[in-house]
Amino acid sequence: MRLAGACAVALLAAIVFACSAVLQQRSARAVPEEKSLTFGLLAALWSNRSWLAGVGAMFAAYGLQVLALALGPVALVEPLVATELVFAVPVAVRLAGQRPGAREWVGMAMAAGGVVAFLVGADPGRGLGHASSTHWLVGALPWALAVGGLLAGARGPETPRRAGLLAGAAGVTFGLFSLVTKAALGQFAHHGLAGVGTSWEPEVLAVLGLGGFLIGQSAYQAAPLASSLPIMDAVEPISAVLLAAYVLGERLRLSPVSLTLEALGAIGALVGIFLLGRSPLVLALYASSEREKQRRAKRRAAKQTPTRPASLAR
Repeated sequence: MRLAGACAVALLAAIVFACSAVLQQRSARAVPEEKSLTFGLLAALWSNRSWLAGVGAMFAAYGLQVLALALGPVALVEPLVATELVFAVPVAVRLAGQRPGAREWVGMAMAAGGVVAFLVGADPGRGLGHASSTHWLVGALPWALAVGGLLAGARGPETPRRAGLLAGAAGVTFGLFSLVTKAALGQFAHHGLAGVGTSWEPEVLAVLGLGGFLIGQSAYQAAPLASSLPIMDAVEPISAVLLAAYVLGERLRLSPVSLTLEALGAIGALVGIFLLGRSPLVLALYASSEREKQRRAKRRAAKQTPTRPASLAR
C-alpha cells in the first residue's frame, strides 16, 4: 500500500513539476544574458507573476516529492518524477490547439513504458535511510566534482550547448538534493524533529536547493526548453538512483535478466524524454517568450547605436 501511494504521489509531483517548468522557462528566457548564474537573475524575475506562479508550483511539487520519498525508496520515486515531460504534452496540446502527432505518441509511450520496465526489472527496495560519512564522501564527491566541471564548461554566450551543460549540472544537483532529502526523512523517522534540527542535512539541503534552482533558471534562460529540460529530467533520476544504491544501500535487482530489463527501460525512457523535449508541440509553448526576447534584444541594440547628427544625415 505504501509503495502504491508513493507511485501515485510521485506521478502527481511530475504533473505539477511540468506546469512549474513551463511557467518558469517562459519567464526566464526574457531576462538579459548577463544576469545568468547571478542573484540578479532571481531579482529580475521576482516581479514576474508568471514566474512566481511557477515557483509556487515548484514548491508544491517538491512537497509532493518529499511525501513520495517518505513512502517509498529514491529508486522508485525519482524515475516517476522524471516523467514530467510526458505531462507537458497535454499542456502544449491545450495551449496550441493541436493534436499529438506520431512523435508525441511515440515519445510518451517510450518514456512511460521505459520507466515501467526499469521499475519492474529493478524492483527497488528500501535502504538504510542513513549512511556513514565515508559512504557520503565516496558516493557524493564525484558527482559534486561533475557539477563543478559542467559549470566551468558552461561559460560563454547563450547557446544550446551552454543550456545543456547547465541542465546537466542542475540535474546532478537535484539528484543529490533528493538523496539528502531521503536522508533527512530517515533522521526524522529515527530521532524526530529535534534530530533533524541538529543534523547536517538541513544546511546541505538549503545549499543544494538554492544552487540547483539558480543553475536550473540559468539553463532555462540560455536557450529554449528543448535544450535543457530533457537533459535535466534524464540526469536527475540517474544520479539519484545510483547514489541511493551506493550511499543508502537501496536494493536493486542485479540478475542478468533484471539488468537487461533495467537497461532497456532506462534507454527507452531517455529516448522518449528527448523526443518529447524536441516536440514541435512542446516548443510551441515557448514561442511567445522567444519573440519577446528578440524584441528586447533589438531595442537594446537600437539604444546602443549612435545617432548621426542632423547636419550629417543629408
